[in-house]
Amino acid sequence: MIRNYLKTAYRSLRKNTGFTAINVLGLSIGLATCLLIVFYVVDELNYDKFNTKADRVYRITESARLNTHEGTWASSAEPFIEVMKGFPQVEKFTRIIPIEALFYSPKQYFVSKGNEKIQENNIAYTESSLFDVFTLPMAAGDAKNVLDAPHTAVITESTAQKYFGKTDVVGQVLRINDTNLYHITGVIKDIPTQSHFHYDFFLSYSSIPESHQHGWGYEGVHSYLLLKPGTDVQSLASQMTKVYIKNSYDPSVWTKGGNYVRVDLTNLRDIHLRSTAENELEKGGSMEYVYIFSCIGAFILLIACVNFMNLSTARSSNRAKEVGVRKVLGSVRKNLVAQFLIESTLVSLISTIIAIILAIVLLPLFNQVAAKQLSFTFQSLIWLVPSLAAIVLIVGFLAGMYPALYLSGFRPIEVLKGKLSAGFKSSFLRSSLVVFQFGISIVLIISTLVIYNQLNYIHNKKLGFDRSEVLIIKNTNSLDKKAATLTQELKELTGVVSTTMSTYVPTGHDRNITGLFPQLPIQLKQDVLSEFWPVDENYLNTMGIKLIAGRNFSKQMATDTAAMIVNEAFVAKFGFKDPLGKTVYRDSYGIQPYHIVGVMKNFHFSSLRDEIKPCALVYSADYGAISIKMKTANLAGLMTQIENKWKQFAPNQQFVYSFMDADFDATYRNEQRLGTLFISFSTLAILIACLGLFGLAAYAAEQRTKEIGIRKVLGASVSGIVRLISIDFIRLVFISILIASPLAWYFMNKWLQDFAYRTELHWWILAVAGVVAIIIAFATISYQSIKAALTNPVKSLRSE
Repeated sequence: MIRNYLKTAYRSLRKNTGFTAINVLGLSIGLATCLLIVFYVVDELNYDKFNTKADRVYRITESARLNTHEGTWASSAEPFIEVMKGFPQVEKFTRIIPIEALFYSPKQYFVSKGNEKIQENNIAYTESSLFDVFTLPMAAGDAKNVLDAPHTAVITESTAQKYFGKTDVVGQVLRINDTNLYHITGVIKDIPTQSHFHYDFFLSYSSIPESHQHGWGYEGVHSYLLLKPGTDVQSLASQMTKVYIKNSYDPSVWTKGGNYVRVDLTNLRDIHLRSTAENELEKGGSMEYVYIFSCIGAFILLIACVNFMNLSTARSSNRAKEVGVRKVLGSVRKNLVAQFLIESTLVSLISTIIAIILAIVLLPLFNQVAAKQLSFTFQSLIWLVPSLAAIVLIVGFLAGMYPALYLSGFRPIEVLKGKLSAGFKSSFLRSSLVVFQFGISIVLIISTLVIYNQLNYIHNKKLGFDRSEVLIIKNTNSLDKKAATLTQELKELTGVVSTTMSTYVPTGHDRNITGLFPQLPIQLKQDVLSEFWPVDENYLNTMGIKLIAGRNFSKQMATDTAAMIVNEAFVAKFGFKDPLGKTVYRDSYGIQPYHIVGVMKNFHFSSLRDEIKPCALVYSADYGAISIKMKTANLAGLMTQIENKWKQFAPNQQFVYSFMDADFDATYRNEQRLGTLFISFSTLAILIACLGLFGLAAYAAEQRTKEIGIRKVLGASVSGIVRLISIDFIRLVFISILIASPLAWYFMNKWLQDFAYRTELHWWILAVAGVVAIIIAFATISYQSIKAALTNPVKSLRSE
């Protein structure tokens, strides 16, 4: 019986190759797209789950509001972990301090390999308990005490290969920054991609110099707790909040004026997608985008299934007599249902096989766009094979159930008498499904236009500084005071407009936030958090930042060592009516006064998602990086000269540089990447919807062949016949526009709220989306309409 069903299904599908091809192509594209989205979503959801104790590992997160400053931070006070020793709920604890967070200004590390010095950024200080809390398997060494002694280090296998050409390197020595020797006591396997941190070097916590060991005022430590099973996490967090307040600079300040401080415990599995804290070890993902792409995947699959249902029910009249004859010959309804379900499942199976091939072919391109490393591995096959089998059955059942019930329910006497009414207008469900398809397509078109508009707005927005043709040479602090000489010599090169020394640049990720106070004695309730950047007198000119009041720094002014230039946000936060000459104070290793000599125009130094915050420039030597403003027609030649100058000062050190406009683009690479994926998926969804519309138009033209022939004989024009066939479909697209536009407006307006600086959601975007949808629909229908209108009426009326 099954064999007979398969034979019949095969013959039916082969007989209608055009409709079968449309169904298979639509389902294949839909399933392949859905498969890629599933890989993306599964990868995002599995971050940090390789840790066997992930459900019990929590990071200390601090949230606070102080004098209108409000935020959440992934780092915490350094002594917190020591206090946690007295809590019975804590089984183990560990700390991580990235090297850039250890010092008040960023510091680069250079590891010697022969005569060459290689800059390494992925370095952190930690302790042996790291390997008790996290699942980081040791390839060599004893995890129990591997980082107990000063000047010991654990490195990854790939790092061992890089420096020694082998992984068995316990006992070897690495020279860091010329003077520091670190003995390798352990080698771990490379940290999995799905981790919220990736370090190549772990240096022992006891190696931190005494001059850089901090107290409760230092919030740069990432602290993790392994809690005992059954711990009440909320209760523990509440106890920790009390401990923090007790040890703070002024405990009473947290109970006044709406101020608060709160210690939270963030589960390890939630850090990548759900954390909104600042100072993350690495930039995380977004649960919002996981939901968005999951919905897109589901919609694409639904659109593909709708195509199948529409085309199957639309062609029901062509198989009505077959059903009537089968029923007369004794076929029962359940056998007819089984027949049609097998046909739909067969189409689903063929489509799934093609979808897998498409997904494999497209995966490298998808990885490139999404910045992922997804692959079809044996581990993925464990869940992929049963999932695909389920998809074949579910899609086959859902897509075939309605046609099966609809076709098998025909009354044979009416069918064989030709009384069955089957036309495009006769099916309310089919029309509803077309509206549903194009409703989704219009939502995606509007969303695509809004996303593109916002990305274009970001790219072209005036930022308050000039990022064009600015070269940044990094790692110059290793030159110490020779960096100033190099800066001066670079300025003499033809094509160089100006040069400046400063670690902190508007497009950089390094930040130095400090508390500043308007008067003495210092009171915590008056604290204003501000960026605090040491710069030289050429900084404003090189960066193209406008000075709107006061003056720039000057070498001739001896008092400028305590001078400060602030931005407009700084002035507004302090409430200064006339900021020039005002004194503010910093409490860092003693009270330091600074007098304001200038006010600069606000400029964007962080994401456009954030409001511009206070920023203060101070006149101080900073050898972290050299920025060069250029204007030359021979960029390659100038770059060669600059590199040659670098080699004169640092012959064994890499020449590491970047361009400021590229660094700016990198800040929004995640949005650009997600925007590209969204546009690609939206295009595929629209393509699948058009395939279904194309098939329905072909069916409509086929059903009205004789009507069209009679109309042509009676003098109907080609345009009139095209309008006759197209009007029903265009009407449905109009209904889709009316339903989808408000939904798209609501969701995209909500998405734009994440950006402090954003484009307007203009009415014309909805109009353009509607026009595009109508054009796409009409273009899809017109081929079949024109083909039917141009057909010789003799052919269509021959049988009459």
